[in-house]
Amino acid sequence: MKRKLIDVARRAGVGHATVDRVLNERGGVRPETAKRVLDAARDLGFDRKLPTLYRQGLRFEVLLGRRQMPLCARLSDAIVRFGRPFEDIVAIERTFVDETRPELVAEAILKSRGNALVVYGQDHELIIDAIAEVTSAGKPVVTIVSDVPSAPRLSYVGIDHYKAGRCAAFFLAKMAGEGSIVLLCSSLYYRAQAERISGCRDGMADHADRQSVSALVELDENDPFADEELSKALEAGKVTGIYNAGVSHAVLGRALAANYLGPPPVLVGHDISPDAERMLQEGAMTLVIDQNPDLQVRKALLILASRFGLPGVVAESPVVPFTVLVRDSL
Repeated sequence: MKRKLIDVARRAGVGHATVDRVLNERGGVRPETAKRVLDAARDLGFDRKLPTLYRQGLRFEVLLGRRQMPLCARLSDAIVRFGRPFEDIVAIERTFVDETRPELVAEAILKSRGNALVVYGQDHELIIDAIAEVTSAGKPVVTIVSDVPSAPRLSYVGIDHYKAGRCAAFFLAKMAGEGSIVLLCSSLYYRAQAERISGCRDGMADHADRQSVSALVELDENDPFADEELSKALEAGKVTGIYNAGVSHAVLGRALAANYLGPPPVLVGHDISPDAERMLQEGAMTLVIDQNPDLQVRKALLILASRFGLPGVVAESPVVPFTVLVRDSL
């Protein structure tokens, strides 16, 4: 038996004591190291029942944005639902952090005690560096909602935001009257919003013959003059269409109510929420492109579970389809 333990240790590239801790479930071994040990034992035909992988202590941490954001509330609910099949093996924790402050997201990444992370954040150098540091230590990171492609993350799970922006342009070109189109976002540091804007610009160039993009407004919702800045953009020229790539529906709803006594411009936005649903019902919003956060959570957890070799888990494609919603489809 001792000789076999030594063989496993050599094959896995670890010490004899590490193999003993893994096979006898004594803990204190990093999950990726434990996986190498168990894989080596299986390859060598180890003649004893091997332990359930990572039954003790495996933890995934999901870093969400602000708790009051409707999208983050949907993500949080999805984590509870889709985490249940893994709860006997994996503890899945939710941490809410202000995603508009990259220094706080980076700090949460570095301080995480989880064995793996799911991260929603900006494509900011602080977050890139933090992801690089934890992945170099063997902790896989999956990004959702908005990618951080310069970081060495394991995967990005989410929709193709560029195509979503082109989809918005198609509808604006077909439905808005002759005039100008205003593009709105909260910050181009979010890769998702930058790609949506890029896709919309390209789509308008391909599809529009009666409209042109008149302005891109990057609106900091924490700015006390945000409503005033938005109103100015909507007052300039004959605005017949608006593409909201990331501004709060509540902020936009107030601006529309203040500036349009009659029918508002054709408005295309993202992600269903109570405010978006109300605006659709009232006719203030034309359609919503939803990024299916439930499916993002499910796929992210499956990718991490597969990465750690959990039994019976098959990773799926990280690509998530988006859904176009109108009033009659609510």
